[in-house]
Amino acid sequence: MNKAVEKNIGFVTQPIFLYAEIESYLKNLGEDIMKECYPIKSLLEQKVNLCFSTDAPATSWAVPSDPFVCIKGAVTRKAYDGTDCGDDQIIDMKTAIILYTKKSAQIAGFKNLGQLKTGYKANFITLDRDIFAINPQDIDKVKVNKTYINGKCVFAR
Repeated sequence: MNKAVEKNIGFVTQPIFLYAEIESYLKNLGEDIMKECYPIKSLLEQKVNLCFSTDAPATSWAVPSDPFVCIKGAVTRKAYDGTDCGDDQIIDMKTAIILYTKKSAQIAGFKNLGQLKTGYKANFITLDRDIFAINPQDIDKVKVNKTYINGKCVFAR
């Protein structure tokens, strides 16, 4: 990983896979190795340039483009069936949101996206609840109330 850090290589990862495809990971890797997959916390501690994406539709999960399932996988390290996927790699909600927004825009090379900041495009969503205040087990129940592109509402529930 030192070379990746030195060269500022960006890695895009999808915690939804452990969450949604746990049976395959257990069958093919076993429990011990499965818990070492997607070592998000360790990579961040090593200063690896990292972000999240859904990678839809590469998983058979019902809604592979739903970012909240991916975030839940990262902040709980539990699969949909409750399997422990390595709780030593749990990250906090703020970090998960930054990896999904600011860091994703940076790694993809998008300028003026990924943050609510003067000079940035006003692309954002409002949610039906405070994602920072809810139980992490309920993150996959969060719904988007409104979507704004360039400051204009383009979707309202």
